[in-house]
Amino acid sequence: MSKRAFMVGLFVIGLLVFSLYRAKYGAQESAEEIAAVEAQIEEAVRERKVLLGELSHLSRQEWIEEYARNELGMAPARAEQFVRAEDLPNVLQPIQPAASGDGAAPNGAGGE
Repeated sequence: MSKRAFMVGLFVIGLLVFSLYRAKYGAQESAEEIAAVEAQIEEAVRERKVLLGELSHLSRQEWIEEYARNELGMAPARAEQFVRAEDLPNVLQPIQPAASGDGAAPNGAGGE
């Protein structure tokens, strides 16, 4: 066997050992990344469950009514507050333009 063939064989073996080391290190690195992504997925699933629970609680009619009453000062509509569209002209009073000949100043203060 020639010295040159031996050196080429040794180089190929060295290259294979280095490639095997890099592949093992890359696989370990990939496994760590996969584990991190799986942990993120599990956390997102837990957070989604919490948010869905909050949504179901906050979208309940009773909670909405309580919030509107306590926080917004709203109350249920009374029957007399409902008007059909055809009855609006009878319910609403026409806007009267302000008379400018009464001597009053526009801001309500007298000119004296």
